[in-house]
Amino acid sequence: MLVVAGVMAALSTLGSAQQDVERVTLKFADASRPGKLKVHLMNGAITVKGSNRSDVLIEARQRDVSAREGRGVGRGFGAGFGAANGRGGRGAEADTTSTAGLRKLTPSGSGFTAEQENNEIVIAGTPFGAVDLDIQVPMRTNLQIGTFEGAITVDGVEGEHEVSSANGGITMTKVAGAVVAHSMGGNMVATLTRVLPDKPMAFTSMSGKVDVTLPASVKATFKLRSDMADVFTDFDLQMQPRRAQSSGDSQRDGKYRIEVNRDILGTANGGGPEFELRTFSGNVYLRKGQ
Repeated sequence: MLVVAGVMAALSTLGSAQQDVERVTLKFADASRPGKLKVHLMNGAITVKGSNRSDVLIEARQRDVSAREGRGVGRGFGAGFGAANGRGGRGAEADTTSTAGLRKLTPSGSGFTAEQENNEIVIAGTPFGAVDLDIQVPMRTNLQIGTFEGAITVDGVEGEHEVSSANGGITMTKVAGAVVAHSMGGNMVATLTRVLPDKPMAFTSMSGKVDVTLPASVKATFKLRSDMADVFTDFDLQMQPRRAQSSGDSQRDGKYRIEVNRDILGTANGGGPEFELRTFSGNVYLRKGQ
């Protein structure tokens, strides 16, 4: 299913031996200023690449079912739902209807919606569909993209970016501006060529490494932490004392607690907005770029 609202769009479908590629082109309402791209998928990878263009090109491919069986939405609710549709599992009676003499039909479309309003383009996948998106945007575009099941790649885009993946890694190369990015189940790798002087940033992962390269001249206050591994950097950081947090009221209940956390605090080039690099089970790498 494809829905395009409030914008002129061109759609073409290219057939291949294995899968169809759907191409959609949309324009921001005001090309004179940076637009914002929002992408929300339940199951699918997202690639966004900055290009010398004024519109947005979306290429969508239906995701291979075998690549996602037993993962993400295939657990819990998805498992019971699949059982009710003849895929086995617990929670519903298996469909044993004979298919002798019948031909299986599968949807040819990838299944997503795209809308443009107020200089924002919003792309969303269908609740039970699986689609991989390759998107080309103007080099100056703000991003807000996320997926539950899939990797995210951003290349050569300048703006203010919010990126998240619950079950996939995040890779950002040659980006500029400000970034808040989080991966629950994958590595976080980012290389920034320029940063905004007054914007805090965060690069975090739950079960992967965090590897971030920033300009050598960046002015920032870093908060670095790995609960189960190590932290490495080639920046000449001016180390700061660790912060202590207190709780309780000794005069009222006689209890008072002070916690000294494991954050590593340091400033680069005199300090600036706070940049957080944090992971639970991987190493943290803070690298000095050009």
